[in-house]
Amino acid sequence: MEEKLNHYSKSEVIDRFEINKIFDCPLLNDWTSTTYAELKPSHQDVLEEARIDLSYKWGEWNEEELKMNFISVVFLVAQVKESKRIGLYYERKFSGDVDGIPISLIVDCMLASPSLSGQPKLPYFFLQEFKQSLGDGQDPEGQMLAAMILAQAKNQDGKPLFGCWVQGQFWYFTTLIGKSYCVSHSFDATIAESLYQIVFILRKLKEIILMNDAV
Repeated sequence: MEEKLNHYSKSEVIDRFEINKIFDCPLLNDWTSTTYAELKPSHQDVLEEARIDLSYKWGEWNEEELKMNFISVVFLVAQVKESKRIGLYYERKFSGDVDGIPISLIVDCMLASPSLSGQPKLPYFFLQEFKQSLGDGQDPEGQMLAAMILAQAKNQDGKPLFGCWVQGQFWYFTTLIGKSYCVSHSFDATIAESLYQIVFILRKLKEIILMNDAV
């Protein structure tokens, strides 16, 4: 009988695939502490409008509304796409086997190299979002980590995988290198300074992806 993960909970994924959560994380620290020059005024205006919406409405929005009203705006301002090299995909099925265990999930948001047909090919980054608090039967971190482990098996290139899970207004960034898994502190997107930093982190991710692709 085939083994399957149940609901992709973080603890189950970590235990089944022998993932080590570590706290000495130079790549994650460098990535999430990056700084850029101030955002141009038009981007500041778009982000401020989205931030105010999030502050007042995140408790009312369902997951799709959170994604379309806020997360997509952040990615738009971050300008992460790169023609023929980095594509941005939403709601894509991602499935395969890792160590004989089938994994299948819908990825809320993914950055991947595009194939000639425009379909995602090699994944670099996964984002899973969940509006409610933990304990409501869904675990966005477990979903994200399962996707990262599957991408690692599919890519077969030894390069780091990057991830993020969003819980209401809070964003958490992660890296997976081999079996070593790192998690950042939370970034509260209802605070302007933290929201700017989220954008800077995503812009830095684009640089890292392009640099790793060139190696």
